[in-house]
Amino acid sequence: MKDPSRRVILYPQLENESLQHLDTLSFSDDIVKFTEQTRNLKGQPFSFKERDYLLPIYRDKAKEIYIVKGRQTEITEFALNWLLFNLIQNPGTVGLYLSDRDSHTSKFSNLRLRDWALGQSEILGQMAQIKKHSSTTQPFENGSVLYMHSAWGAFDQARSVPADFTVVDEMQSVDIKELDVLQEALSHSKFGYMLGMGTGSEEGSDWHKLWQMGTQSVWDSSSWVPKRSENSIHSYHLPQTIVPWITSEDLVRKKKKMTKRRFETEVIGWWHKGSQKPILEQDIHSLFDRTYELVLGNQVNKTHGKIFMGVDWGGGEKAFTVPWIWQCLDEEIPIFKLLYVSKIEETSIEKQTQMICQLIDDYDIDRIVMDAGGGPYQVQKIEERYAEKAIKCSYMVRPAEPINDTKLDLENHFVIDRTFIIDTIIDLIKRPYVKGKQIIPKISIPAKNMDRVEWIVDQFTCIEAETISLRSGQDYTRYFHDSEEPDDALHACIYAYVAWLVNKGVQWNWISG
Repeated sequence: MKDPSRRVILYPQLENESLQHLDTLSFSDDIVKFTEQTRNLKGQPFSFKERDYLLPIYRDKAKEIYIVKGRQTEITEFALNWLLFNLIQNPGTVGLYLSDRDSHTSKFSNLRLRDWALGQSEILGQMAQIKKHSSTTQPFENGSVLYMHSAWGAFDQARSVPADFTVVDEMQSVDIKELDVLQEALSHSKFGYMLGMGTGSEEGSDWHKLWQMGTQSVWDSSSWVPKRSENSIHSYHLPQTIVPWITSEDLVRKKKKMTKRRFETEVIGWWHKGSQKPILEQDIHSLFDRTYELVLGNQVNKTHGKIFMGVDWGGGEKAFTVPWIWQCLDEEIPIFKLLYVSKIEETSIEKQTQMICQLIDDYDIDRIVMDAGGGPYQVQKIEERYAEKAIKCSYMVRPAEPINDTKLDLENHFVIDRTFIIDTIIDLIKRPYVKGKQIIPKISIPAKNMDRVEWIVDQFTCIEAETISLRSGQDYTRYFHDSEEPDDALHACIYAYVAWLVNKGVQWNWISG
């Protein structure tokens, strides 16, 4: 074991004169002291004060480490410091950071690495120059390089990276079964270190099973106590209850405000047994097509199929008005292609109405269905202007007869069982059309410009499912979501599907039981 207090002089002989200033730089070979030496946050030196629980994690030299955690526990910051330390201490090596989405990876690259780490530390700024930074790559002056990519598509962007040190963030949202792609790359390295972290998830999930393969260490106020000390994989549980800046009052407030599942997974950072997530991130990612992008109304080829629109009205803070426009490419299967979706932040109901009307005209909508309860003024104005196209929709709880179209002719009002229609959309998402060896999603979401559509992932995956008993004694699946996690896009999609149903004029068929 090296002396943690020893200082390491790097690059004593540099042939390139432009880099000769680096021969005076020295760093501790203890990661904790290295972090204190190199990092600043908000203008202050990085400190481990009241964070004794972090020290053993920082100094853990296991080849494979997995951390299940609550949010806001500084573990992504640890991952950055871990990468910086290893890439600087080992010249000519390759680091790889992966997260579940482009937006999360971009935040890590541009905010945490570029702005907070390199931008606030003179010594790090010399080792890794900001002018050489890009959203996916950061070269170091010692020949090391850090790549930052999305884990989307079974880690496709990471397959060709010969990594020595790999971090996978948001483990609860990536495809754990595809981790062998990264393990294979690491197996060719003399280093081969893997660090994974994420919030809790469902008990029995792949992420849960992977974490259980480790030591399963928990903090007992003074040290980490492993449940399986014999395991070579090291795993930790880091809840918000042990971090110094979150008070017991904060925890009580969060517990009252959040669903049980969200509190357990994102605050306690643990495994939830009970309500399930019927739609997972990978389910929505499987609908993304990166070869196409959303189109303007004048770019739509109407010979490919009719255009349908759904609108869910929102208030403008946590909930937003979302228009969802898609084209039905195959009426029988059916298959839909998204043309347009947005999150309208305008709070004026008059301006919202104008914006929706403009979209109806621009895309030559064949049928629009709107949330009946969220925006009565908007609904009335749009019904008056588009009497032949516009319908309002409400939900009910009636599983035995899930569709009520008796008010359609007289009141322009369609009523449907909420669980029935959510189940229908889940089926569209999770069961693609199979034709020979072809697997075709029934919903195609153009994602060439990921920034325009990635936000909808949260609005589909936020819903939870639990089984309740109705007064009739029948079991019924109830879908719900945390008030802090809006599901506007999901319901806009539902209304667009109802628009297709109404326009098709099918004989309603359902299974009652």
